[in-house]
Amino acid sequence: MNKQRSASPDAFGGDAVGAVTPPLPGCPNCGEIAINVRIGPEFVDAPHLPAGRRLQDRLGTSPAETCLLILKFSAGFHSPGVIRWPGEHLTRRIPHARLVRVNPTHPEIPAGLAGRTSSVPVGAGHLLDALAVPHPALAGS
Repeated sequence: MNKQRSASPDAFGGDAVGAVTPPLPGCPNCGEIAINVRIGPEFVDAPHLPAGRRLQDRLGTSPAETCLLILKFSAGFHSPGVIRWPGEHLTRRIPHARLVRVNPTHPEIPAGLAGRTSSVPVGAGHLLDALAVPHPALAGS
């Protein structure tokens, strides 16, 4: 059975993330479309668990002076316990961690993390486009 699913902006908490359009990836055996996006109970954690464990191990054994930069792009409130709050928790837990939140609709940062976070209230694409433009001082080098 070959299903087609589209991910509307509403499925992601109202953020304008676009839509998933055909051709969509599918199972090579049955053709079933399986987009592993956290928008419902269909999400499968299993493929991501080993990497999560490796990250936890690495963070748990890092020296106290370890610096960590956490970049959060469009992590809103659709499922904040998955991305948004864990990033804030890591920032609190690791003394030299810094969090940069890039989000046009929910750029807020917790007051308890003031001085260790930056809020960039624009869309990720806009920020990345701006970063791709060479700085005038570097144009001649």
